[in-house]
Amino acid sequence: MPKSIDDFINKPNEEKTLYGHKYAIHFDILSDTFYLNTELPILITDILQLLNGFPDNVWFSQKTVDEGLDFCRLIFWVFSDSSDALKTFGIWFQAIFRESRLSQTLERIVIHALDQPEKAEVELTDWTRLHTTETDIQNAIQTELIKKCIDM
Repeated sequence: MPKSIDDFINKPNEEKTLYGHKYAIHFDILSDTFYLNTELPILITDILQLLNGFPDNVWFSQKTVDEGLDFCRLIFWVFSDSSDALKTFGIWFQAIFRESRLSQTLERIVIHALDQPEKAEVELTDWTRLHTTETDIQNAIQTELIKKCIDM
């Protein structure tokens, strides 16, 4: 089973089916105003992949940070060639944030991405799979496949 888009691309064509789900991790930021280095919160997906129990056969891609006056939200796609692997990831994803040490660590990453971390509070408030249309899913899969072809 592929562990990355590279492995997926190298599979025979008759075995290629790609599935994707969109996820978000939401942080409330209590501060007068802030400027966020959006590259730091994106590291959160790298950290998640190192945690115990991270499911095999899934990978993250198309990561962005959405920010507003009092929040930031890491949005990313999870891909796999196995619908069961995506289901396993969804269960793992919902469970892992219940560990307070992990939540506190992720909050510290976000707070240190702020221009004035000493004047802000950050709280992890939500982690969820986002509703997407079938068209959005197919567009994300196409983007993933095109991105890989360009990277090769």
